[in-house]
Amino acid sequence: MSKYIFFISTEPYKFQAVDSLIEICKAIIRKGNTVRGLFFYGSGVYNLKKDISSGTSIRNIPKKLEEFCGENKIPVVGCSTWVSLTGLNESNFINGATEEGLGDFSNWAIESDKLIVFGTGG
Repeated sequence: MSKYIFFISTEPYKFQAVDSLIEICKAIIRKGNTVRGLFFYGSGVYNLKKDISSGTSIRNIPKKLEEFCGENKIPVVGCSTWVSLTGLNESNFINGATEEGLGDFSNWAIESDKLIVFGTGG
């Protein structure tokens, strides 16, 4: 079985990256593979912001991400540099999300079989 990691650098509502990400992760898990973690980089760190006001007619992407990753015990991490640049901190994050550096992400990459990227990289 394979171990996957994801690198996400797209904003929560500009694209459907997180919706697609969750569906791909579901398929990976159904096939018996492992999702090692989700690393949010650049403006992608906004996906981790728990208090986004989406109203009742728009899906709440951070909540959807929080529920899916919590149920499946998937680590969720925001790039510490980008978290600082955006003015966010871990107290703003969805439950279970933390911040780490690119060095930590490189360790994930070494330990994984596949890397899937959503966005341009920054």
